[in-house]
Amino acid sequence: MPRRSATPLSRLPRLNETWFVAIQRLRVWIEPPHEKPQRPILVLVLNADVGTIRGSQMFSTTPTPLQVRDTLFQVMRQPVPYGGEPGMPRQVFVENSALADALAELLREERLDIAVATSPPPPEVSESIREFEEQAYPNDDPPGILSVADATPELGGEFFAAAAEFYRAAPWIKLSNAQVLAFKLPTDTDYRYVIVMGQGGVEYGLAMYLRWEDVARMFTASDDPREAFPESGAHSLMFNPVTQMPFDDLDAIEQYGWEIAGDDAYPFPVIFNPPEVKRPPRAELRAYVLLLRAIPLLVRDHLKSDDHGDYRAFEVRVSVPTRDGAVEIAAKYPAGEILFAEQPVTDVRMDHFDDHTEALPFFDRRSMEGIMRDKLRELGAPDETGDAKLAQAQELMFRAFESDHPAKRIALAHDALALSEDCADAYVLLAQEEADTVSRALELYQQGIAAGERALGDQFEDYVGDFWSVLETRPYMRARHGVAMMLWRLSRLDETIAHFREMLRLNPNDNQGVRDSLLDIYLLTERYADAQALIQQYQDDWTATWLYSRALLTFREQGASAHANKQFADALEENPFVPEYVAGRQRVPNQLPDLVGWGDKSEAIMYAANYLNYWRVIPGAVAWAAEQAQARPKPTRRKRLRRAPGGR
Repeated sequence: MPRRSATPLSRLPRLNETWFVAIQRLRVWIEPPHEKPQRPILVLVLNADVGTIRGSQMFSTTPTPLQVRDTLFQVMRQPVPYGGEPGMPRQVFVENSALADALAELLREERLDIAVATSPPPPEVSESIREFEEQAYPNDDPPGILSVADATPELGGEFFAAAAEFYRAAPWIKLSNAQVLAFKLPTDTDYRYVIVMGQGGVEYGLAMYLRWEDVARMFTASDDPREAFPESGAHSLMFNPVTQMPFDDLDAIEQYGWEIAGDDAYPFPVIFNPPEVKRPPRAELRAYVLLLRAIPLLVRDHLKSDDHGDYRAFEVRVSVPTRDGAVEIAAKYPAGEILFAEQPVTDVRMDHFDDHTEALPFFDRRSMEGIMRDKLRELGAPDETGDAKLAQAQELMFRAFESDHPAKRIALAHDALALSEDCADAYVLLAQEEADTVSRALELYQQGIAAGERALGDQFEDYVGDFWSVLETRPYMRARHGVAMMLWRLSRLDETIAHFREMLRLNPNDNQGVRDSLLDIYLLTERYADAQALIQQYQDDWTATWLYSRALLTFREQGASAHANKQFADALEENPFVPEYVAGRQRVPNQLPDLVGWGDKSEAIMYAANYLNYWRVIPGAVAWAAEQAQARPKPTRRKRLRRAPGGR
């Protein structure tokens, strides 16, 4: 059956109606797959006499006059249900005079006697659009920055300009979220404290604290984030994707031409005090302008390395340009003493899984050592300990490793120490699961090292070069690894390096993955020669950490040489996803993976979480990585799963 053609316009009845055509960008987002998010534009045709909607059409970009005309024709032929009868209006109003002229000409070309004029939209237009937005895309949108008292478009423009300058300066390359700056503005009676976020590639922006006690509590509070929450609320400025911005701010950006540094660089200052979300007052917006401009100046002129992974202390005055003239503010680093030793110790064992991985049962891999030892005994292997009490204590520890009950594990560790103070594994378990602070955990790990040395006795040197292959050496190595990790948390990096080096001397086979941690610290402290030597020592390692870091160091020495390009191609062959995070096309997620698949995105995320900033500090490295990745097609690799680093 042939399809019926649309009703000719000339046959439509003449309606004694006035219509209004509203064109408005909606306060909603549509995110098509593999495309940039879009705010659709609605063309709404309203019967202005009675306030009913006759029809509408959505567009991804501003519709042309021809598209508006076609929308009108569609509404004339087929109005929406309850929108009225088909027919032509007597008159059409639009808000824009240029559109009115173009639409009038298009209607004359069709020989349609419809008057076109301009008029402000009737109230029904806004009501209808808001109702459509709320029903189709409900959201709880916070107010814009101009909603606060005395905030002006001029202040908003200066704030956005300062935020764009700050984002382009990327001070997070130099500052981690453990390095706190202190500032005293002309209107302040005391310092305010600022942390730069972004070095880890997850969130970018500033966290601002009004009291030092709040900063200290943030670093030393327990696992409950509510205990670290400032009483005055969390003052922060985040750089977000456009889809996370209030629509009031987006409309103001478009209306006033405020500056934006990039697609993910929309500044969003907020005071968060659950469940309330407030926009900062005028005084705080002005403070952000000063801070956003002062921090890059401090990074450029005053951050000097202390050659131990931190910066030398300074206390200076900085002249900050504003639209009203230069403003001098006081700044110092460090802002105060953070008692990292009093930080809580959380159990980060990769044998334990969160609720979202319920399918994976509890399993402590150390329990396998008891089974291995029993098998060796069956085969006639001698007991290396020679100490009956220590052997009984270790038996208790194997029982502890098999238990998934925290209190029972801790109790068994204490029982083991009551039998023998030389049971290193008991100290390790207590450091991991009973210690409440870093300092206490460090103390227990150190006791574990001493216990392990006593247990091994004169045989210690006999095992050098082959540690870990002998089961009796493993408790000592676990304790030593724990000491190194606690020293790292205390920023005692030279001592950390010494422990890692000694562990590799004892066990060059590196069953604990120490070399990755040592490479991390070498790059952190810019000990590039040591990093290069370490990579050469383990040149057969084909993980993303080793291959991409090798390419990075070669690029640092040679630039985009054929050798560096070949090494990058080798790395890309093993894991093609790393450049997405190194080049900033994707942010590192807040939740890191529990399992790592060699060659897949989980490995790329773990690499970026630890090594992203080392690419940033080497000039041109990020751009080179992006160019190299784009020049080569992504290879297809077979996924090989392994547990994320941190196991025992």
